[in-house]
Amino acid sequence: MSRIPVHPHPRLRGAVAALLACALPGAAWAQAQEARVVQLQGDVRANGAAVSAGQTLTGATLITGADGLVHLRMADGTVIVLQPGSEARLGAADPRQLNLVRGGLRLSTVPERIWRIDLPDRSVRTNGFLRLQNCDAACASAPGLYGRIAAGEAVLEYQGGRSVLRNRSFRWADGASRPEVLAVQPALLDDTRNQDAAARARAEVAQTLKTGMEAFRDGNDTLAVQSLETVRRIAPGETLVPYYLGLIALKREDNAQALALLQQYTREDPEGAAARDVPKTLTLLSSTQLQQEVASAVAREREVVASPPEPGSIAVQAFVNQGDPNYRAMAKGLAAMIIADLSKVPGLKVLEREKVQLLVNEAKLGDSGLADKESAVRSGRLMRAEKVVVGNFEVQ
Repeated sequence: MSRIPVHPHPRLRGAVAALLACALPGAAWAQAQEARVVQLQGDVRANGAAVSAGQTLTGATLITGADGLVHLRMADGTVIVLQPGSEARLGAADPRQLNLVRGGLRLSTVPERIWRIDLPDRSVRTNGFLRLQNCDAACASAPGLYGRIAAGEAVLEYQGGRSVLRNRSFRWADGASRPEVLAVQPALLDDTRNQDAAARARAEVAQTLKTGMEAFRDGNDTLAVQSLETVRRIAPGETLVPYYLGLIALKREDNAQALALLQQYTREDPEGAAARDVPKTLTLLSSTQLQQEVASAVAREREVVASPPEPGSIAVQAFVNQGDPNYRAMAKGLAAMIIADLSKVPGLKVLEREKVQLLVNEAKLGDSGLADKESAVRSGRLMRAEKVVVGNFEVQ
C-alpha cells in the first residue's frame, strides 16, 4: 500500500485533477455500452470464447454459428438479435454503434435513440425497428444487403449521398451506391417462425414470473425462489427477478445478498426502482452493511492488514484543515472532488467515502491524525487499499 500526499489550495481544483491525471495515466473514459445476453441458442462466441445467458459484454466481437442466435439488451434499452451465421463488433468508442461484418441482425431501439450500423463502404442509421440480412453467392435471392425498417426511419448513407426510408424494404446490391426500394418484403427477411417462437417463450416467462410473484405475495418463499430462478435461467434480462429475490433476501436477513440484488435491479430498471422506493432501502442497507463490515475489519485488524490489498483500489480521505476553522467543511469537499475525478478512471476501484470515514472513526484515528504517515498507512491497510490519498489545506 502506497501513500499519495496531496496539498491543494482551495482554488486549485483543476491543478489537483491534472496532478492525479498525470499520476494515473491512461485515464480515457470508456464510451462503450454494456450488453447483457438475455437469450441464446446454438453456438455463440464473444472474442473467441463461448457465451452464456446472463453474461455482460462490452466492445466484443460476436460470432454466431450456423445454428446460433443471441439476444442482447443494451444499457440504453435497445435490443439486438444477431442471426445465425453472423459476425458483429459492438462499438468500443461510440455507445450506439456496431459493425456488421457478415450475416444479419434485428435491432429495436428505444424512442429517440439513434443507432448506427456500419458495413463496408456504407452505413445505416435508425431510430426504429431494423432488420438487416446479407445475401451472398449461396443465397437463393439476388446477392446484396436486404433490409426492412418499421416504426421509425432509416438513413442509408453511402459515398456521395444518402437515402431516407420509412416503413419500407430495400435491397442494397454490392457495388451499387443507391439502395433499391422493394414494393414487397422479400422472403429472406421473413422471420415469422422465429417471432412466433419468441412469443411463446415470452408467454412462458410471463406465466412463470406471475407464479413467483403470487407465491411471494402469499408468503411461499420457497416456490417464489424456484419460479424466479427459472425465469432468470430462461430470460436473464427480466428486471423484476432481482427485485423480488432481493425482497426475499431481506426477509431472510441476508443483507449482503439483498443489497447486491436490489443494486442490480436499480441499475437495470432505474425508473421502476424509483417508483418502488428502492433507493431508500439501498441507502439503509448500504449503511448497515458498511457498519458491519467496518466493525469486523477493525476487530480482525491483524488478519485484515496481513491480507493483500484489492488490486487497483484507492481510498481518498478527508483533508485536514490547518487554517481558519470556518473552512472545515472544505475537508470533505476537496476529497469529494478528487473521488469524482478518480471514479472516471477505467480499472481503478475507488472506495466509498462513507466506508473510508467509518473506518477512520472506528479505528479512532481522528481527523487530525490523518496527515500522520503511520495513521494513513494503518487506515489504508484496514481498507485493503493499494493507495491512499491524504492531504491538508490552509486558508488564511
